[in-house]
Amino acid sequence: MTYHESIEDRILSLINETREFFIVAYNKKSHQLLLSIRRLEYIRAWKRIKQIQGEDIIINAIVININKGGLLVRIEGLKSFIPNSHITAQEKKIIKIHQIIECKLLVADERKNQLICSNKCALLAKFTDRFKIGNIVNGEITEIKKYGLFITIHGIPALLHISEIGYKHIDNINTKFALGNKIQVKIIHIDTKQGRLSVSTRDM
Repeated sequence: MTYHESIEDRILSLINETREFFIVAYNKKSHQLLLSIRRLEYIRAWKRIKQIQGEDIIINAIVININKGGLLVRIEGLKSFIPNSHITAQEKKIIKIHQIIECKLLVADERKNQLICSNKCALLAKFTDRFKIGNIVNGEITEIKKYGLFITIHGIPALLHISEIGYKHIDNINTKFALGNKIQVKIIHIDTKQGRLSVSTRDM
């Protein structure tokens, strides 16, 4: 079967088929309508996105591109972006194009046709038993700053501020801690919008 024959067969198969269209324009002189299937699918997709946003549920998105800034994914047929700051360390290591990644909506602006999602927020929502205020958890030190430590806990970033490291004054935080060290901390705050934690070693 040639290419032209396959197209012809496809057109013939659509004859007498009933489906919905979006009316783009109407020509009064010719009495003809300009119809669009793609526009109707776009409207329906945004309707589903608003429903997902209202229910605040976890979404399975398909990765369609990977760049320096993050992941380009597809949700309900619409393109969305997951910034690097909202991707867990584990996902960054293994994610590939055409794979599915769990995420939650951060921004859904139909007027700007803008969708931004977070993989970290999805992880926080999925494992609520792991991430509860007051929970004692183990993490790994990934960065040391003058004002505190950055720790990764089950793939989620956490800040251990210097004021939350015990009750004694610390002159030089670099002499007390080292990168890669394991540390036990208590969760004191959960930022569900940014997908991060605040932790403490006090009153454990």
